[in-house]
Amino acid sequence: MSDVRPTGDWDGTALAHEAFVFGADQELVDRVVPFVLEGLSRGEPVLVVAGERVRSLLAGELGPDLDRLTAFTAAETWWRGGHRTLHAYDRDLRALQAVAPTWRLAAEPTWLARDDGREWSRFEAVANRCYAALPYYSLCLHDRERLPEPVLDAVARTHPLTWGGSAPVPAPAYEDPERFLRSVHPAWDRRPARAAVAALTTPREARRAVSAAALDWWPARVGEVVQAAHELVLNALRVAPFVEVSSWTDEGTLVVEVADSGPGLPDETLGYVPPPTKPDSPRGMWLAWSLADDVAVDSHPAGTAVRLFFHHR
Repeated sequence: MSDVRPTGDWDGTALAHEAFVFGADQELVDRVVPFVLEGLSRGEPVLVVAGERVRSLLAGELGPDLDRLTAFTAAETWWRGGHRTLHAYDRDLRALQAVAPTWRLAAEPTWLARDDGREWSRFEAVANRCYAALPYYSLCLHDRERLPEPVLDAVARTHPLTWGGSAPVPAPAYEDPERFLRSVHPAWDRRPARAAVAALTTPREARRAVSAAALDWWPARVGEVVQAAHELVLNALRVAPFVEVSSWTDEGTLVVEVADSGPGLPDETLGYVPPPTKPDSPRGMWLAWSLADDVAVDSHPAGTAVRLFFHHR
């Protein structure tokens, strides 16, 4: 009898999030096939989202059991940019939660090999917090031969579990999501002397100031810049009597900073978390983060400053 326990002591009541880094084909098969078969034996929905090579290997090993999977999908079709990909992922998770007491997912985020896909590491970090109560096992597959070392380093820091050879074990490099996010944000350099700075008390004033900066920089992105800044100003004015809005260009990037003297953000991961579907749910940070190309946060009990970065495309 095998002593391999594909999900260890996981009891199916909360998220288990494991990174499995593989090189050889057999190494992958020996990890994923028992994981899939255990789920099928327990009557759990089992989903596999992976690249062509991984799907081919698993199809050959699973044989007729392939038809018992809830999903067997090409990962190449999933990447839509970080926020849009997570939004689709969130929608599918909520749909599963409505019909299944627990489920499991083996997923290979193939887009991590692309420059524009590496921001996904931030969402992997945030998932540990925003999906902590969802009853599923997420086995994330990472090809050692395809991914550069910095990406593999981020994988190790964003997954609480790793494979120990016969069962999942705590990952020694795992970091708190907020700490990880701060480490991958753009460097927080001193605001340049050339920056346009204004202390504002209404969102309308902010829209005018930011619109002028965006029109001078790149008119095609005015709408995105203004809307993103507007959402942050609305949030800031809920906790402070005025907001300081600054803007400047740095080579091919427009930077917009919104700063307040409020009590600080209660959770710096909120900009990466899909908002609830209720009409009155707060979604300002999610929308601002979605519209900008990058974001950096400096938050403490004496105030918060958020920088939005818009690249000239």
